Amino acid sequence: MKVILVEDVPKLGKMGDVVKVARGYARNYLMPRKLVLEATDGNIRHIEEKKKVEDKKSKKRLEESVKLLSKLEGLKVIFKVRVGEEGKLYGSITSKDIAEKILTDSGIEIDRRKIVLDDPIKVVGHYNIPVVYHSEAKANILLDVQELEGQEATT
Repeated sequence: MKVILVEDVPKLGKMGDVVKVARGYARNYLMPRKLVLEATDGNIRHIEEKKKVEDKKSKKRLEESVKLLSKLEGLKVIFKVRVGEEGKLYGSITSKDIAEKILTDSGIEIDRRKIVLDDPIKVVGHYNIPVVYHSEAKANILLDVQELEGQEATT
């Protein structure tokens, strides 16, 4: 059975692709989840128009992302935090903390989900943090985690 993908489907294809799948797979899995449409002439034209509109939106988002990320490229963010033994932080620094710090320091608002951290930062040091808004638009932020001067040891 030939179907048109309405959304990106892993291991099957991207939105707008016409693919051939088993009839049972299409009717029992893909169609109930509204992931595909039957490949008729009208549906193909409809999806092509939808794809053109989506491409225009994607190009506009890419341009906006490039402008924002050009401001972020090479930005240095300094965190002064309380630390314990061996430079380990009390708590951790997350992508939310980084986004808030950038907003307060430079006035640039970024989505915390676009900051790529494998794990929260728990040790003093220098970090190169990637910010990814689009597959083609990436920037790196320099993160410097320092020990807070004059901190008192607590027992």
